[in-house]
Order: sequence, then C-alpha cells, then structure tokens
Amino acid sequence: MNAQPSLGADANTPPFDLRRFGVTGTDVRRDTEATQRAIDACAAGGGGRVVVPAGATITVGSVRLRSHVELYLERGAVLKGSPHHQDYAATIPYPVQLDPAAPDIPIGVMLFADDAEDVAITGPGVIDGNGRAYVLEDTPYIYRCPRERPYTIVFRNCRHVTMRDVTVREAAFWTIRLFGSDDVLIDGIRILNDLKMPNNDGIDIDWSSNVRIANCQIVAGDDGISLHTSQPNGGITRPCENIVVTGCTITSHSAGLVIGADIDGIIRDVVFDSCVIKESHRGVAVRNAMRSTVEHVLFSNMVIETRLYDSAWWGRAEPICVMVNPWLARFEGGSIRDVRFSNLVCRGENGAVVCAHRPGVLSGIHFDRVTLTIEKTTEWDGGHQDFRPTYLEEFPAIPVSGFILRNADDVTFRDCRVVWGQHRPDYYRHALDAAGCTRLEADGLSGESADPARFPAKLVR
Repeated sequence: MNAQPSLGADANTPPFDLRRFGVTGTDVRRDTEATQRAIDACAAGGGGRVVVPAGATITVGSVRLRSHVELYLERGAVLKGSPHHQDYAATIPYPVQLDPAAPDIPIGVMLFADDAEDVAITGPGVIDGNGRAYVLEDTPYIYRCPRERPYTIVFRNCRHVTMRDVTVREAAFWTIRLFGSDDVLIDGIRILNDLKMPNNDGIDIDWSSNVRIANCQIVAGDDGISLHTSQPNGGITRPCENIVVTGCTITSHSAGLVIGADIDGIIRDVVFDSCVIKESHRGVAVRNAMRSTVEHVLFSNMVIETRLYDSAWWGRAEPICVMVNPWLARFEGGSIRDVRFSNLVCRGENGAVVCAHRPGVLSGIHFDRVTLTIEKTTEWDGGHQDFRPTYLEEFPAIPVSGFILRNADDVTFRDCRVVWGQHRPDYYRHALDAAGCTRLEADGLSGESADPARFPAKLVR
C-alpha cells in the first residue's frame, strides 16, 4: 500500500513543526500519531513550542498534551476533530451521573492534558470540534445527537494552564473543560459554536481553582461559562473557588454565565464582571440542584439581554436566576448564600427569579443598582417559570414580575428599578412578587406594576 504524502517541510521549519513529523492532511490515524510524536518529542527535550502550520486542515482523534509544551496554531492553521467517536482513545466519563451504581459512560476527548504542568494552547489558528459530524437530525430549534460526542479540550488535574488568542469552533460536546485544575488563565480566545448543538457549553470550570477568564467572545448553544462540582469526579475534591470572569461577550440558547446546577462540592469566591450577554435564554444564574453549598458570588457591571426560545433549552428569558430545587429527592442538602448583583442593566421578556423549594436554603441575596426593563418581544408563550432540573414541578405557572422571590431570607434592594415596555401580555404583573421570604428590605426597589389599575406594585405575602 502506498504511503500517504506528508506536508512538506524545509530547512527553516521549526524543529517541532508538525510537518517534520509526517502529517499528511488526509489520514486521521497518521496525523494523530504524527501530532502526538511532535508533542512527545518536545516534552522529552524539556519543553517548548509545537507548531500547527498554516495552509492545511489536520484532522486528529485524541492528542495528549504534555507538561511544559505549548501547542501553537499559526494563523490559517486548522486542527480538526475526527468525525468518528471511536477515534478518540482518550476518554473521561460523562459529566453527570445521578445514579452512583450505574456504569460510567466514556466520552472521547480531542485535546487532553492529564496531570500536566505548565501547558498552553495559543496562536491565531483554529481548533475545530467537527460538531456537525455528530448531528443525527436537524429539528427546527435543536439538533438531535448521540450521547457519545467528544469533548474538544479537557485539562484534568493540571497546574499552570494558559490559553490565548486561539479560536475554538463547532464543538460537538463541552468545548473547554477545566477539571480539577489549578491556576488557569484563558485570555482573548473565541468560542464560535453552532447555536443548535446541545451540550456545547463554552467553558466549564469543574472542581477547579484560581481561574481567570478575560476578553473572550463566546457563542454557544448551551451555557457560555459554567461552574460545576459534578459527579462522577474521579476522586477530585478541591473546591471550585477563586474564579474571576471579566470582559467577555456571550450569546447562548441557554444561560450566559451560570453556576450549577450539578453541585456536589463547594463553589465559592467567584466574581463575574464587565460582561455583555445578548440574545440568550437566561442571563446570569446560580442554581443548586444537589448537595453542597454555593457562597460569596458577585455579578457586577453588566448589560444583559434575554428573550424566550424553545423549551428544549433551559431558561425562560430571566436576566437573573437564583434557585435551589433538588434534582432528585435525595439531593435535599444544597444551599446558596451571599450572592450580590451590582450595577446591572437588564432587558428581557421575564424578570429576576429567586426561588427555593423550601425555607432555610437560600439567603443573602442583594441587589444594588439593578434596572430591569421587561417587554414581550417574541411569539413564544410566557407565564411559566423553568425550575429544571428538579423532580418537583418543572414549569410552575408563576406569572412574570420584575422580581419573583420564593422562600428567600435576607434579600435587599438598593437603588433598583423595574420598567415595563409597551407590549405587556396579561401575565405581566408586579414589580415585586414575594412569598415565604424573611428579612426582606424592598424600600430600595421602585417601579409600578405592569397594569397599575389591576395589580399593586409590590405583592408581599
């Protein structure tokens, strides 16, 4: 059998350029092996830069990144994932496992760093997850896909991780997962995913600490940036803490910036600042559906725009969402406390929703200089809220109000306002609708109801 031709390399080609290691641009197996040889050779020499050259699309299965190695994609370079899940030799379990007795479902990984230190992915080139290869059916609002779809990039148990400048597009599943890692910097990258692809979160921060994400553009069908402490966790128990996200622009068919809902270990000390969220089904959210605690979270200096969309995507156009609702009956121990929203300008078809399934699990929610402008802008039906994932009622018939509070303790408003647009369906009601709340300070909230002749501005009971 004739060998596949290699991409040519000349005397000026850097020593760890993939062309020197026999990439063909046509053979997935050969190109996976050649890419891995280049990375391994670089690591064996003490580290350095592995170059993905411009001018060709190189398709690979699983490639393992090594300590002290920078994978650099030249402008015009494309590193693309295989269209066949069986080509991904590196796997980790599916990230949500509600039944501890059930077997793990292995999910392939395209670029995988495991227990690595000082590892980087940089450059102006493109990493393509080849997500369209995993579409079984194109329905009007969401693709139908197999469960076995590869992650694009995973850092597991890594330290001192850097991603800069690169574009990651067309993820088949979660795009970038930080799993049990520490000291991570992601700066100036673009994530450009298909908005109809389910589960293609932009960046998932899972059991990880000291993470800084800045200056990124994220377009994702599922959550833009999401924090978890998920199961199965592979023995990782570090808190998800010391997270800063700033200066990002996000579009999503689900939530822009979100914590939860799968929280099996503590999440704390998180700052989201100076972001713009547009055309999303939910703006910012903190949701605990499992056992542990979320605490000390700040959302500040943001513009948030939401709209209703198909219920295949979680959310009901809430610009702000804080919820404690157990996924299963045995997940009754979760709580949220000390979450602050400061200097937010919000526009959407729904108000802020702050709800818990019972008293005593949601406390310390503070709104400072938050403006909500609520107006009907789509043809999608409203008047219900989305409490998923929960074994309780998923879509309770709660009409839209500026702020909806249920079973929350210590909620304060300072210089906040609700404004209603011209288009107000019958299910638009109060500036504040509160029930079962203690230590509620609402003097700092202004605004009329959607229909002052029928509804009071504030309904507290």
